Amino acid sequence: MHLFKVSLVIAVCLLCLSVQAKKIFLVIDDAGLALHETQQFLDIPIPMTIAVLPHQKQTKEVCIAIGRDKKKEIILHQPMEAYNTEKKTGPGAIMATTRPSKVRKILDQNMRSVRGAVGINNHMGSRVTENEELIREVLRFCQAHDLFFLDSKTAYNSKVPRVAKEQGMHVEERHVFLDINQNRDFIRMTWGDAVSKAKANGYVIVIGHIWSKESAAAIRDSYEGLLKQGYTFHKLSELYE
Repeated sequence: MHLFKVSLVIAVCLLCLSVQAKKIFLVIDDAGLALHETQQFLDIPIPMTIAVLPHQKQTKEVCIAIGRDKKKEIILHQPMEAYNTEKKTGPGAIMATTRPSKVRKILDQNMRSVRGAVGINNHMGSRVTENEELIREVLRFCQAHDLFFLDSKTAYNSKVPRVAKEQGMHVEERHVFLDINQNRDFIRMTWGDAVSKAKANGYVIVIGHIWSKESAAAIRDSYEGLLKQGYTFHKLSELYE
């Protein structure tokens, strides 16, 4: 009888954990160009992570604004070269031709631009994240400065997981891109898919973009209902604790 009671308690606890584990980690990329874009997400009163581009015209102002909001956190949105040569990386980029010995200097300068950053994710970077030497230097920098790294997963053959494993480093990767298409219905459908992943897998990492009014609207219109259904919103850094 005692064994039955113990088993029942364990089963109830496991059930509670499964019900509670519907965590949504929102990462909003491309901040730094315009403060009003960031404000539309700061106005949504849930935890999220905002990835800020270095050396942009409003990088400093954006970092100050995010820093005032205790529910938000800053990460460096590190520009990296993509295979699509039409896409401009912006200042502070790591290119495929960058010497590994120069990576630390680039990241040092960018971190000084994006004050308060607690982690790094890649801006574009399909060409660089497939380069083991360069990624190894990026992850070494993160380890040396107690920063986490999120693989935005812009490259199918990303070397981030392999290099991280070699270095004994915990990394996460993006599960859903919310707004690769700016159509309202597409974004809302994708947001629904992300929510379903959180329910099925216990958590989901969603990347949206700061300039997307439709993404902000989809989140703003749904977060209260999701909270009532037992979903929770978190800063990305909580996954690395």
